Amino acid sequence: MESKGLNCCKYLMFLFNLLIFLCGCVLLGLSVWAYVNADSFKKIISSDPVIFNSLIVLIAVGAVLIVAGFFGCLGAIQESKCLLGTFFTIVLVILIAEVVGAILIYVYYPKAKELALQSMQNYNTTTKQPWDVLQTTFKCCGFTNSSDWGSIIPSTCCSGTTSPCTPTSTTFYTVGCEAAIRKYFWIIGGIGIGIIVFEILAMIFACCLFQNIGDYEMA
Repeated sequence: MESKGLNCCKYLMFLFNLLIFLCGCVLLGLSVWAYVNADSFKKIISSDPVIFNSLIVLIAVGAVLIVAGFFGCLGAIQESKCLLGTFFTIVLVILIAEVVGAILIYVYYPKAKELALQSMQNYNTTTKQPWDVLQTTFKCCGFTNSSDWGSIIPSTCCSGTTSPCTPTSTTFYTVGCEAAIRKYFWIIGGIGIGIIVFEILAMIFACCLFQNIGDYEMA
């Protein structure tokens, strides 16, 4: 009869890997949506493709998390050392990539902010549509606030068809786009931290299950 410890590790391993699988689905879905529909962001910061191409990395991470979660669940149910070892290796690589990605985001954020502010100078030529979509979608005005636009404020800084759009308009967006978007960053960051916690716990249980399987086979 299998030991209680082996059963405990098996089901905990399955649970955490199921969560990793679901988190991978969420991350992949959000990343694909952002990549397909975020032309506005791409045009605003297009002078530095490294920033926008990070979405491709997130798509890849989401896909690999799904695969890793599948291997982990299957390895736990079948008590396969091969699958558990494969799962552990994949998750370890993903964990390292996520840490590196978080560092890159922190390093490149000031650059992204600088590019966004510079793009506002080309509003009447190349970046009108992206900024209009951004401000309308997130109900914001400017990057930091409306003063980024100077004396000429776009009509999309107001809801509806208010014309002219001024800071005194009742439908004027007083929040800057940086602050409006930041709350979504917190959501994504929270999901990311949750994924990392699940990954670490799943790796611990994978090691325990791997060892217990060995002990059980020897017994």
